Amino acid sequence: MSKIGTYSLFVMIMMFHIGSTPLFLLGSKAKQDSWLAVLLGALIGLVMMAALLMLHRKQPDAGLVGLLRLTVGSWGTGLIGMLYVIYFAYQSMRNVRDFGELTSLSLLQNRPQWLIMGIIVVIAWYTVLQGNESFFRTSQLLFIATMSSYLLLAALIVMKGMPKLQHVRPIMEMGFKPIFHAAVPDIVSFPFTQGVLLLVFWKEAADRSAVSRATYGGYIAGALFIVLMNFLVVSVLGPLAPIPSLPFLEMVQLVQIANFLERLDIIVTLLLFIGLYIKLTAFYLGATLVLRELVNVRYWRLSALVGAAIYAAAFLERNNTTHLWIGLGISLKVSLIMQVGIPLLLLLLALIRLGGAKHQPATAVASEEQGG
Repeated sequence: MSKIGTYSLFVMIMMFHIGSTPLFLLGSKAKQDSWLAVLLGALIGLVMMAALLMLHRKQPDAGLVGLLRLTVGSWGTGLIGMLYVIYFAYQSMRNVRDFGELTSLSLLQNRPQWLIMGIIVVIAWYTVLQGNESFFRTSQLLFIATMSSYLLLAALIVMKGMPKLQHVRPIMEMGFKPIFHAAVPDIVSFPFTQGVLLLVFWKEAADRSAVSRATYGGYIAGALFIVLMNFLVVSVLGPLAPIPSLPFLEMVQLVQIANFLERLDIIVTLLLFIGLYIKLTAFYLGATLVLRELVNVRYWRLSALVGAAIYAAAFLERNNTTHLWIGLGISLKVSLIMQVGIPLLLLLLALIRLGGAKHQPATAVASEEQGG
């Protein structure tokens, strides 16, 4: 696999965390304080990101599977490693389904959903086949257009005088408790602790000394973007913000400038497509890379197998209502085991085994285990 540049890592982490978040109004249970719930979730996620980086620094050349071998041995590595393959593939599937549902609702109402989802899985498969460099470069190419478009939309909304500060007041009217309950565990789980996936990619960084800087920078930039977009939606839609299934899209549809800027919703839809593509491909690539380290099968075959499983699983949920109910309910709680519980356990085991010692090369750890 090709090495990942520092800027590419920063961009991918920012784009990954933004992902499909504009699809939803995060923290809607906190009403006008939803943006504060998002901010709290981001701060908790930042602490978890620091823990993941601490775990990574114990053995920077190992990756997720190498860290499992270091901490839980061969049997534990096989079991937990396969759980992460399933988890990453499942998260990719959720984004594939979101892609299909969004396309059917907006741009291609008369096209079968199986075809739409099949096309995006094939595109993601091609990217995964090319490896890390192709995916991270693709993220980098899409970054400028994506951020410029979001900034343009936000500027148009502000210029039209649509945000109303009274919609976000009074701040903390019901105290801190509703904000906390909106943030924990839901917002913490999605999207702010999904960075466990980065344990797969950090070892491929071209400049290991810049991993922490790029990670914190990308995470904080992405988190601030999500907070600001949430604040903007609430300030425009007010009490109606939690009602639409796609509140950001609903907000942009209110923008009309003369007769030539009446379909800005198409731009929003394309931006959401990009976010979903980045996220589903990142998880797809992560699942394939972890599986490759666990089984002795050629990479292209594994990528095809994982892609087929993702595509098939996208049909398991009968309709979008069920899909959202599972994704924004049960899935958020269970995902915390993979995103927080297991990584913290691995960090504890790594601290016990290595203590404050500097990291050893992966080969040295492997030889120690064989010798023991």
